Amino acid sequence: MPGNLHIFRLQENPPQYQLNYNLGAYSWVQVFTPRGLDEFLYHSTGIPSDEIEAMLGELRRENHTTQSNVELSESHLGEMGFAETPSDE
Repeated sequence: MPGNLHIFRLQENPPQYQLNYNLGAYSWVQVFTPRGLDEFLYHSTGIPSDEIEAMLGELRRENHTTQSNVELSESHLGEMGFAETPSDE
């Protein structure tokens, strides 16, 4: 089942970005450097390069971006460095 990626800038100097992945009632979070974020988006998400470029452009301009219908393996999120966050339930 696909989920949603929400990315926003945590701090400007040094740059850090928080990525939240929401899958139904479940959420995971990880903090990235710019390079780590680029590597994750290009190599782990299956999002086409042109869409990633658009996301990164929006992130630079607006300090946040969202991408829906992203398929990440829930069973591998922990191995990829994500921490599960409490749900609203």
